[in-house]
Amino acid sequence: MPTDEDGDVIMTDVSEAAGEAETSKETPADAESSPMEEGAAASDEGPPPEERVIQAEATKEEGNGLLKAGDFKAAVAKYAEGITSVEPLLEKDPGELGEELQRRATVAYQALRLNSAQACIKCEDWLATIEHAEKVLVIDKDNTKALYRRGLASSMMNTEGRLEQARADFARVATLDPANREVRDQLAKTKDRLKDLRAEEKQRLSAVMSGGLYKEHHAKLGKQQAGYEAEVFRRKEAEEDEISFDDWMKKEKDKAEDGKKKQKEAEEKKRDAEQERVLKETHEQELSRRRETGEEEISFEAWMDLQKAKENERRRSLIGGVVRTDMADLDADERKLLEETKSKGYYHGRLGTVLSDAAPKPQQVQAGELAQAQNGQVGSEWNQAGTWEEKDQTSWVKERLTAWLQQAIVSSQVTLPSGSSATATAKVTKVKSLTGDAQLVWVRKQAKHGYNFEADLSFNFSFGDGKENSFSGSLSIPELVDTVQPSELRVDVRWKGSGPSSEFLPLAGEWLEKLRESVRSQVSAFRDEYLQRR
Repeated sequence: MPTDEDGDVIMTDVSEAAGEAETSKETPADAESSPMEEGAAASDEGPPPEERVIQAEATKEEGNGLLKAGDFKAAVAKYAEGITSVEPLLEKDPGELGEELQRRATVAYQALRLNSAQACIKCEDWLATIEHAEKVLVIDKDNTKALYRRGLASSMMNTEGRLEQARADFARVATLDPANREVRDQLAKTKDRLKDLRAEEKQRLSAVMSGGLYKEHHAKLGKQQAGYEAEVFRRKEAEEDEISFDDWMKKEKDKAEDGKKKQKEAEEKKRDAEQERVLKETHEQELSRRRETGEEEISFEAWMDLQKAKENERRRSLIGGVVRTDMADLDADERKLLEETKSKGYYHGRLGTVLSDAAPKPQQVQAGELAQAQNGQVGSEWNQAGTWEEKDQTSWVKERLTAWLQQAIVSSQVTLPSGSSATATAKVTKVKSLTGDAQLVWVRKQAKHGYNFEADLSFNFSFGDGKENSFSGSLSIPELVDTVQPSELRVDVRWKGSGPSSEFLPLAGEWLEKLRESVRSQVSAFRDEYLQRR
């Protein structure tokens, strides 16, 4: 396999054997900013600085041995020990450590990160590979090994944003190392994949437009713009205060919701009146029957109570003698019993049994509490039968989902209405809010990956140079839940201010639809990652 000047293998495919590890012959780059992970801090606790560097150098050699032997996961773990040992030193002032010790620490840190990236490639852990490579690029932005390994990992993730990253990384390495044929081959492959992906996206968009969805969306945008312009003109004529597009849209939305609410209330009132009319007619019929048979008359209220009792009895017969509390009206004693059973948790027993203090009480399992059962099944000690367990995944899902959503971007050359050519770009700039929760539930030894979120994103759309050609707004995903397929996600768009002029609305609409698809692709990639979690 080809090697570079340090004896390191240039990996051209993830199926190749593990390459040689980084050696201490590497020359360090000037550390202009800290490579420490967010939230970490240098500490004076533990071994002294020189001992930390010696430990890092030793663990690097041990990790190299594991890497060459093909034990990639063990190599990653060993490199992590060295990273933990030496990383705090990179925040210290060179004058405090001494230039030679600082140089050794930087060299060891870069080698540990680069070799971890290489081992993660062999484990097909693309996100971890990218993370390790980017830590090195914080120190040395033109480190060809870090660029290459980040590019290789990004090329394995079939999204336009990741493939763009891979293309940029391979192009940079090809510039820095023109004689590297492997990099040029990878660059060509990535360009071809990008071309194919964009062709597929264009074909899908054409199908959507031919089906009338785009035209319908464009017509809606045009109608909103016309309505806003009419309101601006009316206010100007009436000498009223100006109103922004966002505020006008909010008022229109409130007006529409108020109309729907009134319509719903009217329908419910009409339905209740009709139901009461039917009930009273039925009661009158019952009274007529009783008079004919000489039975005692019954009031409407007493007759209603009798009907409810009959309905409850019918339902008991259908479900084995147990009435579900959502099927019948509860009296005071029944409500008290329901509250007591809710406080005890859930009891999965046979129908006809009664909840009691003797019933087993399930527990919510925290991360790290699951143990490997002797029979090879995953479960905690209290639940070796595998009936039900629940792990809170909210924090992890929020972190990973945010990272994926922030990578949504589409960009390419377009022809403007004037006939000139420009680069159009639509991208998510920030995840403003992500509210909800996520649970990993084990039911009968089967994992269920649940999540239920609402997301609010900021986006930017631009074409050409200049602020006048840049527009921003927000994307909202009201139902980001596990039961909705990513391809079916509803993504609502709202412009900040008045948005693009009517001349550029068709172009903006087309690119926002592309950005929606990019967002859906990122959610799909997140789901794939989440489903691997145990």
